[in-house]
Amino acid sequence: MEDIEPIADREGRIGGIESMLVDGRRWFFGFDYSMDTAVSPLIDDQARMAEFASKHMLQTDGAHDVAYWRDLVDSSVETSGIVGEDEDRTYNSDTLAAERLSPSTQLMYLMGAATAWDDSFFEDEAVQAALTTIGVRERDREDWDCLDQCIAATLSDSAEVSRAGTHLMTLYQRFIFDSLPANWPEVFAALRPI
Repeated sequence: MEDIEPIADREGRIGGIESMLVDGRRWFFGFDYSMDTAVSPLIDDQARMAEFASKHMLQTDGAHDVAYWRDLVDSSVETSGIVGEDEDRTYNSDTLAAERLSPSTQLMYLMGAATAWDDSFFEDEAVQAALTTIGVRERDREDWDCLDQCIAATLSDSAEVSRAGTHLMTLYQRFIFDSLPANWPEVFAALRPI
């Protein structure tokens, strides 16, 4: 069995284990709660996730063996440190594809965490122009929280604002998908820009 490679620059992070269902298949991943960042590829096998974590992740008190991590992997099926409801970590491709330009708050959070909150998205002049047209306050134009306003803008009665919102969310979709690490793009293939 080949080793699972850690995501570049995320090895040795302190974190725990999260899991989610995508199209009925359970995926596990390491998560750094202090940075709100996913720290591993998506792994669909509990034993392999525990092995990965024992090699590439830490807890606040240091390294632990596979058995320790296996307990955390197993408990991630029932509980989550990032969502309150199981439905917020259950996805299917049809819904993902239908909501490409209007993702749920939880999906936006998960994708942001997977991409380590890469703020270079906001450096694009087209992004800044769309945010201005949408009416996002200048001080909020480099904050991921403004996406809720952008999604709402896609439904605006103003054709100009609606076009800007749709354009911005299309740019967001492409940026996020192109920035997803490791095997995340394959698992979330339904989000692939069209």
